[in-house]
Amino acid sequence: MRSPASGAQSSFAAGSTALPSEDSLAGAAAGKPVEDGTGTGSGPGVRAADCAFGWIPTLAVGVNYMFIFGASNSYGVFSTYYLTQKFVGTPAATLSWIGSLITTFMLGCSFLTGVLADKRGYRLTAYIGTVVCTMSYILASFSSEVWQLILTQGVLFGIGASFLFAPSVAIPPQWFVRHRGLASGVAVAGSSLGGLWFTAATQAMIDRLGPEWALRILGMVTFAVTGAMNVFYVRRVPARPKKNTLELGAARRLTFWLVGLESFAVYTG
Repeated sequence: MRSPASGAQSSFAAGSTALPSEDSLAGAAAGKPVEDGTGTGSGPGVRAADCAFGWIPTLAVGVNYMFIFGASNSYGVFSTYYLTQKFVGTPAATLSWIGSLITTFMLGCSFLTGVLADKRGYRLTAYIGTVVCTMSYILASFSSEVWQLILTQGVLFGIGASFLFAPSVAIPPQWFVRHRGLASGVAVAGSSLGGLWFTAATQAMIDRLGPEWALRILGMVTFAVTGAMNVFYVRRVPARPKKNTLELGAARRLTFWLVGLESFAVYTG
């Protein structure tokens, strides 16, 4: 008998030009009849938690976190170059808007991109993020004014990161119950690892190729790697229909405010 993971891999090798659907991969993990991406077959339901297949989307989230948070964590390298060479005389506070807006828009837009992920699927939402983040890098590489970088490297990348972040944050808790803490830790570790190698790689590219080509290469690598990881963005359970976009009832819970205050403290330093 084939393992669940090998069943998922077989859906890629079936010879179909269509990508396997989100339910297809999840169904393969459960060993049930699945959609093959062409609209035939039978649809699966809820999948078993804590199955081995769950580590695949969890690791994919970790890799994508490297690129989402690596960009904001390594912005200091670009900021130093802008301050000392490209935009000499520009106040540091002005250039700091670029890095700040990445996080602001990534988190601020998540309540909208999260709704899109529930209605249209994790994978489609993540692919939109991949395209927007890539566009932001490429457009930033042709920017010659600070305000252009604020809009491209700051605002646009933050919006694109939001499309990647919203489905990413929901995947590990879906697939795991007993090992939820471990799975979330593995995924979040990608953000720290991304900060390490992203900073070193960015500095090396700026020194050897200049900031313009550093941005273009980061854009191409982001497109290739996150695009590949998005294939594994699959649900374990179907999305529940919601009457309201915003669930205001959550504001009546103490947990909501405690988590909100904790997040506020973390992101304000």
